[in-house]
Amino acid sequence: MTWNPLQLRGISFSGPYKDPAFLEFQTGLNVICGASDTGKSFIVEAIDFLLGAQDPLRHIPERDGYDRARLVLEPTDGEVFTLERSTDGGDFRKFEGDWLLGNPNVQPHILGQKHVGGKKDTLSSYLLSTIEITDQRVRKNQKGETVSLSFRNLVKLVVVQESDITKRLSPFLSGQNISKTVDYSVFKLLLTGVDDSALVGQAQIQNAQESTRQNNIAKVELINELIQELETEIHQFGINRTEAEVQLSQLKAQSEAQEEILNRSERELNDRIIRRRAIMERLEGFSTRINEIASLLSRFELLKEHYQIDIERLAAIEESGSLFVHLERTPCPLCGSLPDEQHQSVICDGDVASVVYAATAEIAKVEKLLRELDQTAEDLRDEVEELTAQRERLNPEFQILNQEIQEISSPIRDAQNIFSEIVKQSGDIQRAIDTFNRVEQLRDKRVEFLAETEKPIKVVIPPVSLSTSLLDLFAQKVQHLLQSWDFPDSNRVHFSEDIKDIVIGGQPRTSSGKGLRAITHAAMTIGLMEFCKERNLSHPGFVVLDSPLLAYYKPESEEDSLQGSDLKVRFYNYLADNHSDSQITIIENEHPPDDLKNRITFTHFTKNPDSGRYGLFPHV
Repeated sequence: MTWNPLQLRGISFSGPYKDPAFLEFQTGLNVICGASDTGKSFIVEAIDFLLGAQDPLRHIPERDGYDRARLVLEPTDGEVFTLERSTDGGDFRKFEGDWLLGNPNVQPHILGQKHVGGKKDTLSSYLLSTIEITDQRVRKNQKGETVSLSFRNLVKLVVVQESDITKRLSPFLSGQNISKTVDYSVFKLLLTGVDDSALVGQAQIQNAQESTRQNNIAKVELINELIQELETEIHQFGINRTEAEVQLSQLKAQSEAQEEILNRSERELNDRIIRRRAIMERLEGFSTRINEIASLLSRFELLKEHYQIDIERLAAIEESGSLFVHLERTPCPLCGSLPDEQHQSVICDGDVASVVYAATAEIAKVEKLLRELDQTAEDLRDEVEELTAQRERLNPEFQILNQEIQEISSPIRDAQNIFSEIVKQSGDIQRAIDTFNRVEQLRDKRVEFLAETEKPIKVVIPPVSLSTSLLDLFAQKVQHLLQSWDFPDSNRVHFSEDIKDIVIGGQPRTSSGKGLRAITHAAMTIGLMEFCKERNLSHPGFVVLDSPLLAYYKPESEEDSLQGSDLKVRFYNYLADNHSDSQITIIENEHPPDDLKNRITFTHFTKNPDSGRYGLFPHV
């Protein structure tokens, strides 16, 4: 919420066979004065009507033939727009631009007359959006119920007709008892910038509490059903809580004893399994080595056969060569050389003696290898014999461990079965105990819900109130205005929340005559606008006052008269000096000071067809 005021730019009336009647307004102080029955008060009524008043526009003879009225407004940050409404009332047409006179050449946007919270296409919502005060809620009654803020709530504070300005009533109250809370909540909203959206009303609290009570009753009924089901289940257990707890304690002791037996047996079994595994690994090692040796011996037998064949072949060479050496000399059987041509001292392919020698040497070598092979085979057979012996020695221990493992495994299985049965029985008993506990919990919860259900519904809604310091600041603003206008006894002004009005010099404002009530009403209305502007709070941004200076020409008594004082001069000078950037419109019978007229927008209705402006409507 920020200060973003509207400015009235003009009001007009038109009809199909009538010259338009219009009046323009400017920023700053606008003063309209003149004789009675010239349409001055009708202007205020028409502005109120064009700002959404539900009551039909008052009929005056001068209005005959005029069927529509327009009001031109300009937001501070926005484009000028024109509102048009039938003089008989109803919804509005909004035109973009200034169409105070002439026929609009743009399409209108229809705005509903009645404010509806959350609905955007109403006059109220549109005007509220232009002053940046949308979606606000104000308290409706002492029960704390709230309603959506309407622009009409604000119009009452800025457009003041003569009948209202003199009422013995706070300017912030409409006088209707049913709207007293709303009126003061709107005043609070403008002073603080905070609405009542966060307020929870009595009806809401009562509904919530009643809903909670009904929920508790439903919960109690559900709990009763659950308890009944659980008690049926308990009956099937065939034991009471004490018996169940005793049995569970006994089963727990049995379970612990059985678990100790299982642990001890499993330790013994694991020990034997580890030892058996070690023996098995050794036996497997023996078998593997024996198989390797058997494979080697088999290959050695083949090699031995090859050695023997080689020896026999070499022996044949040796024997045949020896015989050849002792025969008579003949041509060489290899190279064919004649005996005389043979060179015995030279080695050649036909040197039989060398061949015999080589064969003899090779036989010796092979025989050595054969002996070594036999020795290696013998060593391997000895190793096989030793490995076999070791394996035979380990077999009995392996068999014993197997037997022990079987003997231990059978009791372990039995113990496990017993343990499982104990666990199952413990689970059944524990389930029974849990059911007993659940029933007790549900009964306790039922008692709690019943107690909540029987509690009386108490609703305490704080009244609408403003801080004393804030009200004092507002009272100081009003006092400043009154002192600037030289209002009598204005040195002591404070705001009373009891009467929702100011007290001047120790006397309630409403105890004065209607003339003084009018001027002090003006001070509070203008003071509210200045207060909001200085604190950058939302406000319509304009004020229209009808006859605030009644004390000058219609005093109720001598005490109510301001004639002879300079209040009127001070009043007009203050408004001219301090509202050049805002807008105040004053409707009065008497003229403002002559030296002021060139600083303000001044309109004089003469009621003389031959002199100046006759009135709001043209003279017929």
